[in-house]
Amino acid sequence: MNKGDVFTVYLDGNVMTVCVVGFYDDELTGEEMVILAVVSRENMVHVPLDDLQSLFPDNKYQN
Repeated sequence: MNKGDVFTVYLDGNVMTVCVVGFYDDELTGEEMVILAVVSRENMVHVPLDDLQSLFPDNKYQN
């Protein structure tokens, strides 16, 4: 599993699209944790990589 991976899971009979946002180590247990974001398929947008610069100018967002 890598940051940015998108996959489908079945939870309680519902199909959900999930994206891996990041990782961290739990301070108390030392266990590696995964931060996931649930993505609505209706809100998903597919954009050519070359068009990203026009959508997100460098000075308008932070990583």
